[in-house]
Amino acid sequence: MTIVYLDVDDEITSAASRIRAAEGARVALVLPAGSRLGTSRMNFRLLAREAQVHGRQLAIVSPEAPTRALAASAGLVVHASVLDYEAALETAGDADSSRSVPAPEAPAGQPSRGAAMPGAAMATPAGAPGP
Repeated sequence: MTIVYLDVDDEITSAASRIRAAEGARVALVLPAGSRLGTSRMNFRLLAREAQVHGRQLAIVSPEAPTRALAASAGLVVHASVLDYEAALETAGDADSSRSVPAPEAPAGQPSRGAAMPGAAMATPAGAPGP
């Protein structure tokens, strides 16, 4: 298992190079908040391909839910923290952990986009016709 910590300004070429240089079969790329790499699904698809070509199982670790969602949509395993990643490896044991783990829609205690607050009713402004 290799954990690679990236910088905010790291480019796709740097991340791909670090995947190739990794010693273990399992590689976790840790992207900091605001990482350039975390802004494009295509970046994650390229990283997934790089890992596959070099026989690596790639996971993305990011504190940002949108980044995890993009990585998951590219078929990568995602985690919110390194501790979560390590715990998942311990739980999986020797099982294949290359399956995609869905990224949470929103941090705990916060509604996802478009979701109503619990207990909130849809209100119609005064004077406006009802639904």
